[in-house]
Amino acid sequence: MYALVDANNFYVSCERLFAPHLEGQPVGVLSNNDGCVIARSEEFKALGIPMGVPTHKIAPALRRRITLCSSNYTLYGDLSARTQQVLAARVPGLEPYSIDESFLDLRGLSGDLNVLGAELCQAVAREVGLPVSVGIAPTRTLAKLANHRAKRQPGRPQVCVWQDGDDQDLRTTLAALPLSAVWGIGERLQCRLLDQGINTAGALRSAPSGWLQRRFGVVVARTALELAGQPCLAGTDLATPRRSILCSRSFRQALRQRESLAAALRYHCQRAGEKLRRDDLQAAAIGVFLRTNPFQDVVQHRASLWAPLAVPSADTLHLNHLAQQLLGQLWEVGLAYHKLGVMLTDLSPRQHHQASLLAPAEAPEQARLMSAWDGIRARFGREALTLGVQATEADWQMHSRQRSARYTTRWDELPAVRAR
Repeated sequence: MYALVDANNFYVSCERLFAPHLEGQPVGVLSNNDGCVIARSEEFKALGIPMGVPTHKIAPALRRRITLCSSNYTLYGDLSARTQQVLAARVPGLEPYSIDESFLDLRGLSGDLNVLGAELCQAVAREVGLPVSVGIAPTRTLAKLANHRAKRQPGRPQVCVWQDGDDQDLRTTLAALPLSAVWGIGERLQCRLLDQGINTAGALRSAPSGWLQRRFGVVVARTALELAGQPCLAGTDLATPRRSILCSRSFRQALRQRESLAAALRYHCQRAGEKLRRDDLQAAAIGVFLRTNPFQDVVQHRASLWAPLAVPSADTLHLNHLAQQLLGQLWEVGLAYHKLGVMLTDLSPRQHHQASLLAPAEAPEQARLMSAWDGIRARFGREALTLGVQATEADWQMHSRQRSARYTTRWDELPAVRAR
């Protein structure tokens, strides 16, 4: 048996944890630079404000009724890690799926699964303070659907258990469930299935496995078996291999000086290098793009340049060196730049690296240096070790007017409690 534990309205719940007066209020969380809405409370959704709407397009009458918070990824990441620690201490195995979702391996556990699900909800609420819902089923695909069903339950705890593939409630649910709700069935695949008369999850479950594999591939055939209660998908089977890494951000104020642009580029190269090494990848090409604001009456400039790496690398220092050279060719004196970014492409696993006869191999010391780099930043924070000086109030830094404090990770931002 497997469980999927999902934090309800995760970003909003994190904000409410240290601001309990927001309970029951319409709350939204904004994207980088407070650009658009990326998370909504149920009360916020009830006002009809769609996901992704730009902040400036929210009507003034609605703005007075809602609370908008700048995204606080440091807080969200820490609370996600704490939630996973609480869950991992109570089950045989845990597999993080996203910042707010985790699959739990329940094999070997005995007892009432409804009771177990309720205990997991209560443990996270007690030890972390976040509300979660739990879906339990024989497969990961069904556990994800059970979780969606649990979220629609009133009150707490929100738990849905399907004991086996023949559960009558499960059959009824799948018979009416659209294909778009099935984990791993994207829009294009859905259209192809609809052309063959498969229009619900129940119809996909009943389709012959061999025919599905010939027509749509082994993953679809396994998904149908999962819907029937036969576990055959790992959490990574539906993951799309990363083909590129992009790190970019609009500036809160236009930048004209090359030194400021270079500092922003160093920051993006740091993030891109960390993502490469986290996924155990290396890049064979790097690109830098630079542009002015297309919505302002200024001289327009939009350009990008690419450079191949002689040897694929995940070395932040090497990537930044090449990126700075490209920036020097792109930058033009006097222009007001609005956005800059770096992209890494031609990605490949580091363990499968093939040496070149014409270019020298990367020194082993560089790999050890990057390992130490990542370890220091993970333990002491990203500001502990940077490429050059990076001022926290620089014009290129992310604009977050309404960011809450990083209560759980910064000594200088700990919540204050006063007793009377």
